[in-house]
Amino acid sequence: MNIAERSPSDVTRARILEAAWDLFRQLGARATIADVAEKLGMSSANIYRFFPSKQALCEAVCANQLGVMTLAAQEIAAGPGSPAERLRAILLMLHSAMRDQMLNEKRVHEIVNVAIHERWAPIQAFEDGVGMLIGGLIAEGQARGVFGPGAPELLAAQTACACSGIHHPTLIALYGEPDATPTPEQVVDFALRALGNLHPVSAPTEG
Repeated sequence: MNIAERSPSDVTRARILEAAWDLFRQLGARATIADVAEKLGMSSANIYRFFPSKQALCEAVCANQLGVMTLAAQEIAAGPGSPAERLRAILLMLHSAMRDQMLNEKRVHEIVNVAIHERWAPIQAFEDGVGMLIGGLIAEGQARGVFGPGAPELLAAQTACACSGIHHPTLIALYGEPDATPTPEQVVDFALRALGNLHPVSAPTEG
């Protein structure tokens, strides 16, 4: 649906989300429904027509922002390049997007902490969606003989764990300085080398 086809309700909802995001960046968790209404020149009751609570509005803003990253990852996954090149590009794009918000938008960190702690639905949906993209690229790489054996969904989860230091918002906020080591590129290349091991040694089992 292009802008010309959007209904008045869709336009108003988008304006509310944009205003709420701006206020969250300025005020963090202190931003209220009344603040959003004042910024838009409308009543709080009008905001509640679209979002029954501040929690619902916060989750919608979260879903909106994560949706932008998911769309970018989908475009990379469907684009040119080898499976390893596309996977590398996705992992580094996610880091850059998270880093920009956590380091340049300090107030956003407050809301992100709550979202992760309370396991908001948009967080889980984002992780599931990105996991499926990573798993799909791993399966494609296995079919081409460039990634080693293993269940793609498990390898995707292990890849996410290996990259958690450059993707987890809290860790980025704490340690995401430009001169930090290992660099994001080194972390991602480490994960790709593990995936590229065509003859991995199985972990020993206890007898």
